Amino acid sequence: MALPKEYLGYLVPELVKRLEKSGKISWADKGPVVERVGKVLADDFAREDQLNQEVREHLEKFSDQIRRDALSYQELYKLVKKELMKKHKMVPMRPEDGTKLSRDKAIDLSHQIAKGVMGLKSAVQIQGDPNDFRLEILQILQAILREEYAMDQAVRAKIKSQKREVAESSEEWEILFKRYYQEELQIGRAHV
Repeated sequence: MALPKEYLGYLVPELVKRLEKSGKISWADKGPVVERVGKVLADDFAREDQLNQEVREHLEKFSDQIRRDALSYQELYKLVKKELMKKHKMVPMRPEDGTKLSRDKAIDLSHQIAKGVMGLKSAVQIQGDPNDFRLEILQILQAILREEYAMDQAVRAKIKSQKREVAESSEEWEILFKRYYQEELQIGRAHV
């Protein structure tokens, strides 16, 4: 998953709040909308996690050959994942242009979110053209993801500023990242 799981708890209500401010949607109770957006995102990210597990399992079958032939596990991982994504008709989540989701993935998610929310016909009222609503979702999603990228960079800078160097992806680095990320998330929530 390209985004930390704890970020979804912020992303979903923030997206819904900004959608309401945009005037493109109205509702009597935002609970079902938050629930639906959360389900769409959680389901999509779970599919990505399942795909990653499938790639690992596939490569595990050939681990002896990979070691014997001195093949690059990372390169094989990318190739197998790309092929499985085609097979499952999934849009890549690869980071691109300063955010943690590709533009194609953000567009795909905007379609899924719009479809999910518009499925709540009795609970919501979409103002104007449905595609304008979807485009608003896309803009808001991209803005929130740019903010997340800035938060991620701030966390990395904090870790880098430690008196001693902490190797990225080490257990200590992961612990620091989670702790500082949580702090930045709290700061971000306070400013919004």
